[in-house]
Amino acid sequence: MTVVRRAVVLAITAVVIGATTGSANAAPADAGVEVCEKFGSTPVAGGAYEVQNNVWGSDGTQCVRAFSTGFEVTKGAHSNDAGPAAYPSIFSGCHYGTCTAGTVLPKKVSELGPVTSTWTFTPPTGGTWNVAYDIWYDPTPRKDDTVTGTELMIWLEDTGPNPIGEQTGTAKVAGADWEIWRGENGAQVISYVRTQPVRSVTDLDLSAFTKDAVDRGVVKPDWYLTSIQAGMEPWTGGAGFRTDAFSVTGVTASAP
Repeated sequence: MTVVRRAVVLAITAVVIGATTGSANAAPADAGVEVCEKFGSTPVAGGAYEVQNNVWGSDGTQCVRAFSTGFEVTKGAHSNDAGPAAYPSIFSGCHYGTCTAGTVLPKKVSELGPVTSTWTFTPPTGGTWNVAYDIWYDPTPRKDDTVTGTELMIWLEDTGPNPIGEQTGTAKVAGADWEIWRGENGAQVISYVRTQPVRSVTDLDLSAFTKDAVDRGVVKPDWYLTSIQAGMEPWTGGAGFRTDAFSVTGVTASAP
């Protein structure tokens, strides 16, 4: 069974790291493209980002509707007790052979400049889930296979499930307080769980998390950053989650 770590936080205002990005309830401007294939994906924003359905932990049905600034989960009624059923998400970089337009990834950590991200999302009204960034590092410039180095997650909100592994401490990173969890899932996993959940971040300094992981010896400076992903891991439920707006800077040859 999933272990509940702390009380569910549902009454959250539009708190922002930095400045407010806009209404979390804004409707998408275009009808979008629906993807229901288990590992199907589609480009958005002129190919600058890729939206993926990514039903990796369940045989259940899930669909995402992709639009220019993000996506929403239109179908999803998962019922997993042991772990996440899926990771519907949007990404920049290279993941299983799909690379977004203009990306400079994979790129060595030591050669990266500042990397930031802005993200506004609306969680589902029920279920068990976490909303998190998923950032991948590999010893090689891997584009088309499983990453073997480190998975770094940044949890912004959840309804109580634990990250992989055990809590090893706390840290202040990018101006906020986080629980630090360490474990393994084929690759090393380090998870930063925000102690005060938010549903919107502006110019979140992803480089600060990379630096912290390097300082902890979990990521090596000569490893490659391969992709930056943002989405939800549903254990149960899932329908209704929406990324209203998403962007990443510092990983493209020119700004999208």
